[in-house]
Amino acid sequence: MRKVVLDTNVLVSGVIASGYSASILDAARREEIKLVTSVHLLEEFSEVISRRHIARKYPKAAEEAESLLDFLRAFAVLASGIPEANAISPDRDDDFVLACALEENAACVVSGDPHLLDLKVYRDIPILTPKEFVARYSIPRK
Repeated sequence: MRKVVLDTNVLVSGVIASGYSASILDAARREEIKLVTSVHLLEEFSEVISRRHIARKYPKAAEEAESLLDFLRAFAVLASGIPEANAISPDRDDDFVLACALEENAACVVSGDPHLLDLKVYRDIPILTPKEFVARYSIPRK
């Protein structure tokens, strides 16, 4: 099964809106892909999704996020995700994403972050937008 690392912005987008990111999460729930994450990425997702402005704008986000966290804890591959000493991206949090992908030999990273997308490929691991991922791997749109 194809291993995929989803950046926090993709997880958040998948929880609060239908679209490409939600389609990717659905594919994971159908066991078409295997998600790779880390404690750091789970904590970052929890922190971002619980921000007050998100809770106000998306009242069901907390419930959806908890369901996703339960799924990730039960079914995702948990990598240590500890980045190398030398920063790869200008945003240090991006290095945690890349570390997970490298550690678990992921097929790709999916992100909406310009810092990561500008890299295009990291050590032979492609970095794709959610739209590119859905198109490349023929994931049904939600």
